Amino acid sequence: MGFLHAMRAVFLVLALWETTAAATGPAAVDAGWLVGELRKGGYLVFFRHTSTVREDVETEARNSRSGRLTLDDCATQRNLNERGVAEAARQASIVAQLAIPFDAVYVSRYCRARDHVRWFTQRFTYSDALTPNRDAEKAKTLRQMLATPPAPGTNTFFFAHGGILWQATDYDSDEAETFVFRAGSPPTLVAAIKMSDWDALARMRGACCAPREFWSGQGPPRE
Repeated sequence: MGFLHAMRAVFLVLALWETTAAATGPAAVDAGWLVGELRKGGYLVFFRHTSTVREDVETEARNSRSGRLTLDDCATQRNLNERGVAEAARQASIVAQLAIPFDAVYVSRYCRARDHVRWFTQRFTYSDALTPNRDAEKAKTLRQMLATPPAPGTNTFFFAHGGILWQATDYDSDEAETFVFRAGSPPTLVAAIKMSDWDALARMRGACCAPREFWSGQGPPRE
């Protein structure tokens, strides 16, 4: 009986550990470590556009369905709201303050991504792979981009949309969330920076930026 009771206790402890691990998810990272890594370069940083005018969601969808949406006319799209403008400015200010280097910058052609990136730089390249509507071919191209290491001593920046990232990687996101990847096939998610994490990065201390788990729970998409 003693042995059986001991084994039952072991199984209960293991079950509790597995349940706790599943509930807690990936661990947070140290903000100072993450800043140090980004300063060294070698990462792919995907910025989902910052907060938008929610009332424009249906307007953009309706314009897309009817063929009235045009990339050069921001009035036909969903755009950054005042909060989103402030968020973009805050992110860019901290990136500059921390002297995080970047070279190649790829951007969606949609106005909200263009308005986001311009707080960081005026030198960027438009990418059809980052521009809705998403499809399997664009997702494949983005995976290839996320498998390409940056130039030595720099990081590669992307400014685009949650759906584009999700189809390519199976990671869900919130507006203004930023993903830090190591290049690979598939890429390795190192950190997911929510807007509330940027203060910790600016201070270079504290826990922040816990990576997300795969949305499907089944790992990265396959070709």
